[in-house]
Amino acid sequence: MDDKMITISDKTLCSGCAACANACSVNAILMQEDDEGFLYPLVDLSLCVKCSKCVQVCPYVNLEFTVKNDSEELSECYAAYNKNEEIRSRSSSGGMFRAFADKILLENGVVFGAVFDDEFKVYHKSARTAEEVEEMMGSKYLQSRMEMVCREVEEELNKGLKVLFSGVACQIAGLRRFLKQEHENLICIDVICCSVGSPKIWREYLNNLFPDGQISLVNFRDKTSGWDSSTMKIRSGKQEYVCCIYDDMYFKSLRKNVFSRPSCGTCKFKNRNRVSDITLADCWGFSKIAPEMNDNRGLSSVVVHTEKGAKLLSEVRGDLVLKEAFLLDFERFNSNYIRPESFDKKIRDKFWDDYKRLPIEQLIVKYSKTKKEAILIRVLRKVFGKILHNKIKKLVRLVLNVLHNRRGAKQVLQDDKRFNETFRFNGRNMPLHFKKRPEWKLIVLYRKYQANYDNIWVCIIGICWIAKDVKSVLILKGI
Repeated sequence: MDDKMITISDKTLCSGCAACANACSVNAILMQEDDEGFLYPLVDLSLCVKCSKCVQVCPYVNLEFTVKNDSEELSECYAAYNKNEEIRSRSSSGGMFRAFADKILLENGVVFGAVFDDEFKVYHKSARTAEEVEEMMGSKYLQSRMEMVCREVEEELNKGLKVLFSGVACQIAGLRRFLKQEHENLICIDVICCSVGSPKIWREYLNNLFPDGQISLVNFRDKTSGWDSSTMKIRSGKQEYVCCIYDDMYFKSLRKNVFSRPSCGTCKFKNRNRVSDITLADCWGFSKIAPEMNDNRGLSSVVVHTEKGAKLLSEVRGDLVLKEAFLLDFERFNSNYIRPESFDKKIRDKFWDDYKRLPIEQLIVKYSKTKKEAILIRVLRKVFGKILHNKIKKLVRLVLNVLHNRRGAKQVLQDDKRFNETFRFNGRNMPLHFKKRPEWKLIVLYRKYQANYDNIWVCIIGICWIAKDVKSVLILKGI
């Protein structure tokens, strides 16, 4: 990095906090999107006066004001949730951010946080009303544009107003480096993140889901079906996409870090001596930390780092349900508190190579599979490639036998002594070649439900059972 102006030669050393762009007095720095959709500072040499302000505020160059003495770190830990059930239901976890934000608003302060724009990209903005804070609620799993927020924070602090800033740790580090001094009226809350996803991939993901529709709602963590089974919900007109976050292709690919920001893999702001006053996260490990508090509506982990943070928590304590906890438990069940996500550089590079040639849907599906799933699918493709034809023939034969000769199917049950003897032992003694017959599943269904001559529905269930297997094979073969 040049000591006179900001230059990014190693992308793992830039989080896109935009502190440099905010510090430039001649506005010579533009946050430019790269090929992966992430923002990096680009200096206009015709305007730059080489004052080095941009270099001085970079948290990767100087850590002053981003760390404190270890003796000042409180590390007071709680499992908590907001008593207001309406707020809690609209939050990703326990509704803690809203409790702190409402307190700042009551004191005529200003809240800064991440919101969606009209195209459902994410950026930071200020809020002075409860309605504006509402937009900031809920996790957003992609990079947020900081724009000129650092300047706005400084302006509000200079007016003597209280400011609550919410973001991820690297954004708070950039803000503190920009301010270059401690402000008693500034409260910083960081949200534990695994990594931030590419806005470029996110845009294409949305366009693939609703290519012709105008999206009206995005909720990364909808809790209608429960907190521990949150769903991604996206609405466009009368259409709605709802998928469990553990099954959604965007989430699965993001967790593999194939399109995460490079700096997330070496994040230097994840440690016990946090850059913020308060840290918030989902309270995973609730069964050990606070089993009595979990009602599947959302539970937060709260870690207080400073006296300012402790004071704010005490002021909103009446609005919360709290239980003291241990930091080691939080670290155990949420390792992202102290460790950055590990990146497989080869897989990540291959993802972006494939991005140039594969449609987004095919790309996301390919990289959402776990390593074991990918190996299994390759093996199954080879195996089922040989037996697919025979499988379909067996299905056709089963359909004919059942639908056109039900009496014959019933006779099988009555006369097959081998089946009657072995069924008592769950088929353990049955010859392998007999168990492979597709009729076996039908026979088991007949036996289990004591089917009779007129029960055609059980026959249909048996057919669907086999058809499901064939459908899986067809999908694997890409047919």
